[in-house]
Amino acid sequence: MGETFRGVSTLLVFLAIAVLAFFGARHWQAAQSDYTRVEARDDCDLRAGACRRRIDGGAISLSVTPASIPLMKPLRIIADVEGLAVQGVLVEIRGLNMDMGLNRTSLEQTAEGRWEGETILPVCSQRRMEWEAAVRLDADRRVEVPFVFHTVQP
Repeated sequence: MGETFRGVSTLLVFLAIAVLAFFGARHWQAAQSDYTRVEARDDCDLRAGACRRRIDGGAISLSVTPASIPLMKPLRIIADVEGLAVQGVLVEIRGLNMDMGLNRTSLEQTAEGRWEGETILPVCSQRRMEWEAAVRLDADRRVEVPFVFHTVQP
């Protein structure tokens, strides 16, 4: 009977840890959503060059190099912010036509108003993949600015 009790109590401890981890992760995810999202537009192609959006009396330009945006190769993400006092920039990339998980990259300030970082996009089974790069600006008001782009497998 002692062996059974020990097995049940071990199982209950693991179950309690799993439940706490689940609710902790849910709380962390909910805490990430306090950004005001700007409406997405598809009038700019990141593959053709930088895309610019006006927000809150300022502007943000986003560019990706290499411009062909290859899969499974390092990509340089550059965000140029004008007219906003920004303390931090984070880019979250999501697949739009297929769930590819969340690709989250913190950008580092390299010059006044310029933020840069590096990421890699995964390969997808679809030949053409639609993506959204949501740039999260930590400024006086936290703002999320989405940029839509696509990749094509060779």
